[in-house]
Amino acid sequence: MTDSGFVVDRPDVKGFGAPVADYSSVVGVRGGRILFIAGKGPVDENGMTVSDDVETQIRQAMANMRAALEVAGAGLEHVVKVNAYFTTKAAVPFWKQVRLENFPVDFPAATAVIVAGLAVDDWQVEIEAYAAVP
Repeated sequence: MTDSGFVVDRPDVKGFGAPVADYSSVVGVRGGRILFIAGKGPVDENGMTVSDDVETQIRQAMANMRAALEVAGAGLEHVVKVNAYFTTKAAVPFWKQVRLENFPVDFPAATAVIVAGLAVDDWQVEIEAYAAVP
């Protein structure tokens, strides 16, 4: 993507195998500005956890990520790195599906981590991102 000196590169990386899912191993940014989006959890507009279903929680956390990006004048298409934290490995297949729905091309670099717990006891997911905008 280019816009008056703004460039996002996703070079092919050789020597340690292809990514194991739909993500980029390396994303480079030149020009523009970088947004750091703090972890978004699965809460509704009243701050209440939406469900105890992990797929529903992932979808809500992504919706909250999208809303945070929009407030900053960006969108999911600007995300260059996404980190997802889960309290159960059962969340990973849902995460892969939701990630692909939200990032169908120009995959961001991505990390998924299984953790013992999150800051809010009934959360099973928290998602943070870095975005690059012209």
